[in-house]
Amino acid sequence: MRILLIQLGLLLSTITPSLAVTQKIVITVQPGARQTFQGFGASIFPWTPSDLYKKEVSASENTAMARLLWHDAHFRSARIWIHPGDEPTDFYVDGYVKSGKVPAAIAAGLKDLILAPDRIPPSMNDGHGFIKDVSMKPYAALLADFIYRFREKSGVLINHCGVLNEPNDRPVKFSNAQWPLIIRDLRSALNARGLKSVDIVAPESANCGDDAYAAVDAIKSDPVAWADLGGIATHSYNNAATEEMAERRGNKSYWITEAGGMTDTDEVPGDTLQAASAASRFLNDVNHEVTHWQYFIGAEQSDPKGNSGRILKFDVNPFKLTVLEKYWYLKQLAEAFPVGARFRHCTSSLDGEMNYGYVTAPVRKSHLNAAIAQDTDGRWAIGLSNFTSNEFASGSRPDWVNKQGGYPAETLSVTVFVRELASVPIVRFAVHRASTKLAAEVIMRHGYVYVPDIAPLDLVTLRSLKGNRRK
Repeated sequence: MRILLIQLGLLLSTITPSLAVTQKIVITVQPGARQTFQGFGASIFPWTPSDLYKKEVSASENTAMARLLWHDAHFRSARIWIHPGDEPTDFYVDGYVKSGKVPAAIAAGLKDLILAPDRIPPSMNDGHGFIKDVSMKPYAALLADFIYRFREKSGVLINHCGVLNEPNDRPVKFSNAQWPLIIRDLRSALNARGLKSVDIVAPESANCGDDAYAAVDAIKSDPVAWADLGGIATHSYNNAATEEMAERRGNKSYWITEAGGMTDTDEVPGDTLQAASAASRFLNDVNHEVTHWQYFIGAEQSDPKGNSGRILKFDVNPFKLTVLEKYWYLKQLAEAFPVGARFRHCTSSLDGEMNYGYVTAPVRKSHLNAAIAQDTDGRWAIGLSNFTSNEFASGSRPDWVNKQGGYPAETLSVTVFVRELASVPIVRFAVHRASTKLAAEVIMRHGYVYVPDIAPLDLVTLRSLKGNRRK
């Protein structure tokens, strides 16, 4: 009876406005499908030798972690890191495959792998921080050779290829003029090794800003290089995806190949600020045409100096797994927005584009981030993340979080209007709140659905129910 009363109260709360609401927002959803979502992902690291990893993590424990991410949370892609030209291919086959990490992920549902070259060899530096022109083809060959040899030795194909991780912040980088050349050289190198199916993804800039725009514009200015490029890519930290970048992508995929913590701290379970930050950036990014979204690290051993880049962290001797709060937020989003979902563009009556980017006081991050999509079976999904909190001014977080965080805590009352559903009398939605883990129902009438009492740092997702009557 107590459970029934709780569920009834939750149902009524989705229908009756609460007097505690202090901010009202209208989200307007424009008609017309944009990008098709290709799923979540995370990095897998090779640095622990397989014999040591197997001593510290049993096969069943490794399988359980892989199942949490790649099956239960519906993750689909993995970022595979290398130091080009340093360790031999066997080193990576040992760390990725013989350790059981990649095979366990594939068995649990991993589909796509993307190469993450972490650096250009120092010997290729022209003395001014850029790669030598004569080193472009040899560098492209390093990446293509690695993918070819890795497949030959392990049977695993890395089917997407990055060019350089965060090139704007590397000791050796590409000039804007060199970007189209390296794309063309890498495409030629891959093709020459029978790897025509491997897509190239670039530039993977640390932020979606001027550096990223300039690199994408440089590639796009060369028709051959643009045709050779499979997808554009940026990272989602303090400057997440923008509509300006969405307008540049054309028919290319748009990857977020890395999104980490707000700051790298020793994160503990229940940290809703880190979880809401990840959820807010995801919703921002898919509202700006991102097709693939990867958090930084999937499962990795704990590091007291910083764990916020992890979704799952574990200790060894004895083994102990800790599931961080962001896991539950990302899992909830993956269940709301499956692979194949077609996103619409939405704006806020309060925050406009709801950009998750650099702010200068008194402006803060958007109160709410939202995204809306329709699944392949015709069902609709809505995601709403309240990114207000008194923690931003409490002094309990690093100063960067205080300066680049959101507004003080406010309970939000949100009305979502989906223009495409304006002629439909009733659509029923299941409502899930990260804060309660309980589900309720709410009714959309002629495209309007009301969601009251979204608490600070809470994530609310709505998914339309099967069998809705559209007449």
